[in-house]
Amino acid sequence: MVKHTEESTSTWITETSQKLSAAKGEDYVKLDQGLLTVDQIDALLNCLPLELITIDKNDRYVYCNNEIPRKLLLSPRWPEKLGQTLNEVHKESSIPHVQSIMNYAKTGKTYKLVKPSKNEYMVASFKEMHDKSGHYAGVTEWIVDLLPIINWYLKETGQKLVPDKSKNKTDIVSGASKK
Repeated sequence: MVKHTEESTSTWITETSQKLSAAKGEDYVKLDQGLLTVDQIDALLNCLPLELITIDKNDRYVYCNNEIPRKLLLSPRWPEKLGQTLNEVHKESSIPHVQSIMNYAKTGKTYKLVKPSKNEYMVASFKEMHDKSGHYAGVTEWIVDLLPIINWYLKETGQKLVPDKSKNKTDIVSGASKK
């Protein structure tokens, strides 16, 4: 971790990249299973049909790809927010919920957050990351719209989704019951 004097600035990514002379463009990066340039890694991460976010071990928002249109994002995490902490990125009212998600993800379990609608079925998954020594390295979040995958599957197999009549429907109108 690079220390600098303005930890809470949104220019942290740029400042740190310059201080480290970080790899860029056609510079090669040796990976566990291969060798890619920074440009190839960017192209790979940007062509994934999902939103990918990385939070480092200090709860700092350090990476996002740019596949998902902003209007579909579950939370406002724009590239301008890179380098900021989770507390700086999120509204104060949502911090307790964000912390509970992070705490759950840090236990090694995958936390799922679902935003269904008629035209999409967005699922956000949060999972902790570890370095090669097994030390906590942060949390990665990936968000995918499952509806195109489901629709493709149904079209390819000729199957249909039908309601399960054995399931009780949720009554959200009348309120809690005594049973």
